[in-house]
Amino acid sequence: MLDYTKAQNGRTSAVLTTGEVAGTALSLAQCADYRVTVDLSFTIGSLTNVIVRFYASMDGTTYDPININGTNMTETLTASSERCYVVPSLAGWKFFRASAQGTGTVTNSLCEYKYRWAKRGTY
Repeated sequence: MLDYTKAQNGRTSAVLTTGEVAGTALSLAQCADYRVTVDLSFTIGSLTNVIVRFYASMDGTTYDPININGTNMTETLTASSERCYVVPSLAGWKFFRASAQGTGTVTNSLCEYKYRWAKRGTY
C-alpha cells in the first residue's frame, strides 16, 4: 500500500517562552488542495496557558493571521492537551506556519507540533 501522506516538524518539543515563537514554514506547493493539518502536543508545566496561532504568507517573510468568518484561527489551551487542527484550504497562498506563546511561568512547559498533508496529485 502506498503512503501518500507527508509530515514536517513545525516545532520540536521545547520549553515555551512568554514571547510568540513561530514554527518552521511549510511550502503549500507540495500540499494537495493547499490543505494542511497540525498535530499538537502541549504539556502545561507551570504555565497558565498556551496560545496557538496560524498564519499564511505569500513571500515566506510576512505572515498574515488565518481568518475564518471574521475570527482569527487561534486557540488558548489551559491544560495539557493533544490537538489536531484542520486548516481550511489556503489556495492562493504559498506558505503556512503555526506559532505558540506561553503565559505565566514557563518551567517544564513543553509544546511541539507537526504539519501533516496529503501529497499534491494523490487524490
